[in-house]
Amino acid sequence: MPTEVIRPKFDVVRGWPHGSAYDRTFERVQDGAAAPLKVRQGTFVTLNAAGAATPVTVLTAPTAFPVWCVIEGNDPSDSYAGDYLNKVVAIKGAYELLLSSSMYVAGAYAPGVQVSFLAGKVKVADGTNVGVSGYVTAYDSAAGELRVAFNL
Repeated sequence: MPTEVIRPKFDVVRGWPHGSAYDRTFERVQDGAAAPLKVRQGTFVTLNAAGAATPVTVLTAPTAFPVWCVIEGNDPSDSYAGDYLNKVVAIKGAYELLLSSSMYVAGAYAPGVQVSFLAGKVKVADGTNVGVSGYVTAYDSAAGELRVAFNL
C-alpha cells in the first residue's frame, strides 16, 4: 500500500493564475548570508541585498520591500522539481489564500482583522509591525484554516 505524505492545506483561492497576481521564479533562496534554504509553499519571502529570496521577518513599513508568497517551494516534501532545481515560484499582487495552521502564527483571527508577517508566516498585525499587508476574510479555528486577502 502506498504511503501518503500529509501536506499542509494551501490554496490560492483568487487572483492567480488568471487574475491580478503574477508569478516569478527565484533561483536563490537564503536566510541572510547563510547557505541555501529550503522553503515550503505558503512561506512569505522578500529579496535580500544579494538578490536572493529570504523569509520575511517583521514588516516594519508598508512599502519597505516587496513581499512574495511561495506557491511552489524547494523543500523535497513540497516539490521534487523545486528541490532538484533549488528554485521557488512565488506570486505578488492581489490574491486570496487558504492557509493551514502551520502557515500562520496563533492569534485572535476574525474576518476583517489586519495581518502582517513574522518569520515567513502570517500573523495578526500589532504594535511591533506597522506594515499591514492583508486582512482575514474567514477563519475556522476547529479546522485550523485561515483565509487571507492580500494586495502586495
